[in-house]
Amino acid sequence: MCQETPERMSDTKSLLEKIQLKRQKAVPRLAEKAAEAIRGLIVANAFEPGEPLSEVQLAEMLGISRTPVREAIGQLDKEGLLKIIPGRGAIVAEMTAEDIKEINDLRLVLEPLAAETAVSRVPEAEVHLEWQAWEGFLEKFERGAEISPQALSEADTRLHALILDYCENNRLRDFLSVLRHQTLRYVFASWKTELFMDETIRQHLEIVRCLAERDVEKLRGALRAHIEFNNRYHLRKVQ
Repeated sequence: MCQETPERMSDTKSLLEKIQLKRQKAVPRLAEKAAEAIRGLIVANAFEPGEPLSEVQLAEMLGISRTPVREAIGQLDKEGLLKIIPGRGAIVAEMTAEDIKEINDLRLVLEPLAAETAVSRVPEAEVHLEWQAWEGFLEKFERGAEISPQALSEADTRLHALILDYCENNRLRDFLSVLRHQTLRYVFASWKTELFMDETIRQHLEIVRCLAERDVEKLRGALRAHIEFNNRYHLRKVQ
């Protein structure tokens, strides 16, 4: 029988710690993927507001175990996309006029603040790619070509994320990322309407133009104008 020496016990403890660490790292990675998948479904309005979502249902849908789904639900509850009700589980959070106003009130202050440090740091190549993308959308819109709401939503997310990615304030970046998920929730369906599409494409082009010129004051103004339009448009829809 092998005798447990202090050295062997130390090696065993070290190995167990490494295994435990790997497990701890593996679960969040899968939980993040689950959160991303469920978030995408909520944003695309695949579920009705107030609809219950069980761990079992989501785990089967995603083909994974319940543990990462449980963590994903907790994350989406913090983001305001799901609401955990004791004894009932998670339901899809409803989006009221007050929610929209609160989100945009915060964005009006915080996004221009993020732009102050991002404007000089966004690489020119990325600005150029954004200009090409939004100019392409405008060209299609003006000739009456069909534009996918999904493509517009993804481009919208990419442009706003570009400003956040190059913002120097980590806490501000994280907080705005949560607001961004909530914004996508009520904006997605609006990409199907001509008025919203027209105005928002042009507003995004103006934001990109300000980034290209490295003009922080104009960029802040363009972001405010964009958020104010977004707020007015969606409040009219829900009131």
